[in-house]
This record gives sequence, C-alpha cells and structure tokens, in this order.
Amino acid sequence: MNQADDKTLHSMKPLLFAWAALVVLTLLSTLLGQELKNTQGLTAIVAAIIWLKAWLVAYFFLETPHAHTFIRRLVLIFIAYAPVLLVLTDWYGARFAAWATL
Repeated sequence: MNQADDKTLHSMKPLLFAWAALVVLTLLSTLLGQELKNTQGLTAIVAAIIWLKAWLVAYFFLETPHAHTFIRRLVLIFIAYAPVLLVLTDWYGARFAAWATL
C-alpha cells in the first residue's frame, strides 16, 4: 500500500463512521417504532433521531463546516426546524389543520 492509498483510506474513515451511525440510527428508529407504538413522547424521540441523522449528513457528506457562512447557517436552521415542526405538528396537528382549511 503506497502513501496515496493510505491517505485515501484515512480520509474515508469519518465517512464510514457517519454511514455506520446512520445505519444504526435507522435500525434504532425502526425498533423504537415497533416497540413503542402510540407511546407518548415517541415523536420527540423520533425528532431527535431525525435531527442527529440530518446533522451527520450535513457535517460529513455535505461538508457544511467548509461551506460559506450563509449556506452553513441555512442548512443548520433547516436541520433545527424540521424536527421541531414535526413535534409541533404531532402535538397541535388539529389546530394547524384548522388554520389551513378554508
């Protein structure tokens, strides 16, 4: 193995870690969905898993730390708001639906 191959392998380690973490989180969310059906608070747990998975994708695959400040903040705001809106929709879904009807 030459030095270029070693450098490539070293640069792939964080991506492999992120991929493995995404697989584990996906399996965990499937297990939680099966075991905790209709449990109070399941939505908050799922939202936390969604946030963590989105952060992993943004950090390791979209490389947001190297992006322009505006783009980085935009992505991180989206990652923060999506799980929050999921929880709010679960808690106040009927009220949101009433606002949207004509």
